[in-house]
Amino acid sequence: MIGRGQPAAPEAAAPEAAEAPEGDAPEAPDGRRLRWTEHRAQRRAAFVDAGVEAIDRFGDNASAEQIAEVAGVSRTVLYRYFRDREDLRQAIADQVVRAVLTSVQPKLALTSETTPRQIITAAVGEIAGWLDEHPNLYHFLRSRRSGASLDSVEGTLADNVATLLKAVMVLLGIDSEAADPGAYGLVGFVEAAGAWWLEHRTMSRARFVDLVSNGVWHVLNGTAHDFGIVLGYDEPLPFGAIIGQESPS
Repeated sequence: MIGRGQPAAPEAAAPEAAEAPEGDAPEAPDGRRLRWTEHRAQRRAAFVDAGVEAIDRFGDNASAEQIAEVAGVSRTVLYRYFRDREDLRQAIADQVVRAVLTSVQPKLALTSETTPRQIITAAVGEIAGWLDEHPNLYHFLRSRRSGASLDSVEGTLADNVATLLKAVMVLLGIDSEAADPGAYGLVGFVEAAGAWWLEHRTMSRARFVDLVSNGVWHVLNGTAHDFGIVLGYDEPLPFGAIIGQESPS
């Protein structure tokens, strides 16, 4: 599932006392020092995954004790890999952001057969699916309006949408300057609608995706009509093949 970490293996092979304090790499040749650094990075990553799992399970205010429980270690061992609570929660936010972006960005890719409905519903559906399955992680990101947070997700997705819209507009002979505000507006619209849906749940996920996708389509189609261009919601985009050829491999 998107952004869902797996609990780290319990501390069975080595006792907690064997864990060195953060920053205290043993005096050793470069090879051993490198292995120690890699070990610490792997352990920290496993604890971050446990943090994602704990928040997904217990809520956006999951405690360090709950995260340590999921990781199979004590709170003391957990904090040997993080400066403080904020460092831990920021690392968790970074991981969730990466997971969301990794899942959504491929849905924005165009091919010669792509229709507007396909690309819009795929992207909106992926976002709605993540919101539906991971509401605690979403609320966790919403509570962090600094650093890597929901702003990072929205901004990065909007940058991708803007790049896509600019390519489309240039190929259609439309001024690409309108792409940036349009892209950020569309991403904000989807997120705001998703927040409302999570709170009220007055319709099914499929119905929500359909309505929001139609809203996105009307904005895009209206912009095209302003420039005298007619697009079909279920017709392949005529410039898909060109975009596919020009996209970096």
